[in-house]
Amino acid sequence: MNGFRSFVEKTWHSPTRWVMVITAAGMGLGLIFHVLIPTRFGGSETADALIAALKVALLVDTIVREGAKFSLVPLFIQELAPAKQGTYLNEAALRVSAKYQCFTNGILNFSLGVGVVIVLLIEAFAPWIASGLPMEARSEMTTLLRLCAPLVIFGCGSTILGAFLNSQRRFKTVALRNALPPGIATAVFLLLWGTENLAHWVAIAYASGFVAYFGWLCIGVHRTGHRYQLTWVSLDILRSLKNTITLPTLGFAIRQVTARLFVEVYLVAQLGKGAITLYNSAFRIFSAIQTLIGISIATTSLPDMATPDVADNRHKLRRILHRNARVVLLIALPVTLLLLLGHTKIISLLYRGDKFDEASIQQIAQLLFWLSTGTVFSCLIPVLNAGLYAQKAYWLVFRNMVTMAVLNFGVAYGFVVAWGLLGIALTVSITAVLAVANLAYLLRKTGISLYTRG
Repeated sequence: MNGFRSFVEKTWHSPTRWVMVITAAGMGLGLIFHVLIPTRFGGSETADALIAALKVALLVDTIVREGAKFSLVPLFIQELAPAKQGTYLNEAALRVSAKYQCFTNGILNFSLGVGVVIVLLIEAFAPWIASGLPMEARSEMTTLLRLCAPLVIFGCGSTILGAFLNSQRRFKTVALRNALPPGIATAVFLLLWGTENLAHWVAIAYASGFVAYFGWLCIGVHRTGHRYQLTWVSLDILRSLKNTITLPTLGFAIRQVTARLFVEVYLVAQLGKGAITLYNSAFRIFSAIQTLIGISIATTSLPDMATPDVADNRHKLRRILHRNARVVLLIALPVTLLLLLGHTKIISLLYRGDKFDEASIQQIAQLLFWLSTGTVFSCLIPVLNAGLYAQKAYWLVFRNMVTMAVLNFGVAYGFVVAWGLLGIALTVSITAVLAVANLAYLLRKTGISLYTRG
């Protein structure tokens, strides 16, 4: 008993605890927001169009964020190491050198510029994107996508600021990302419940949440002692970015486009009106759990694994990965059991009202059941991925992403023919198991065996 208590005290350290608490609050708001969509619009074309528009806009943000945030933390730590030579450091502020500030500002300005270009492309090609999806409300989705698109600009900027703050272990500031966009959107949803163009206002509110989050991060960065300057990115910085984020971002783009667009929108939409809404209603619960457990643990542990003095210390890196895997199992296994046993009760409590009949509720519950079978493995994926990022093994990160994208689409295409929506949910769980096995193999290629203790 004492050994178990000691293990919990060592692993459930303050940064992880607070990040998970803040993330849980944000996931709760996000879940409320995604419950409100079918509660208000039912399984209508408007609901499908709003969810699809958010998925496309958030897909771009997710690719940039997930492809860059883990790979940028080791880069910021590496660049900060010489800057801290002779620098006065205390708990209130971190005074960085002019060179490091120029480096950070250059990356930030470059990311904002990339975000502007992406938004202009989305605005221009929104009708083409909507027409490529098998749904009738293409005109409405075009409008909603254009309203959501500006979030990409502030999402790109927030990725850089978030990685900067994570590299300095200011995790609580960054964790608020999960709360602000859905929180603001939920407030607007409730305040304007009976408005005719409610979906449009919700899309604008969600994008506004990204603006608010970007402003919050700017305040957090300012408190570290960093000062913003309108400095453009140098060729040296561009080379560093190319070597750091190109492969992870490209791999994540392939993975996300395959899973979120081809599978969750294109394949699901072919199953009929309301299918996207039904699947999304279950998937949001599963996704929130993965973010709460897996990504929170991976984010708070990455700086410890990526510090220069640990870069070649495989023993310590292996020990941290073992510890994180045990924490995931400790938390995710009871959660998985709860979902498997109580999936019908959970969905019945969340989706009350006259918008869904009993058959729809039962279908959402079954989707949640099959998604839940892979919860533990889905939570392990970001934790094991962090081990590759810490070693800057970006080619292996890319290799894993592409492998899983191919497997995900292949399995989903076959399963959707045989089992419809349930086949998509089962695909997610099977792919998660395969991804963990593949990551364990790739980590072993770097000299980190998950089967060797300490």
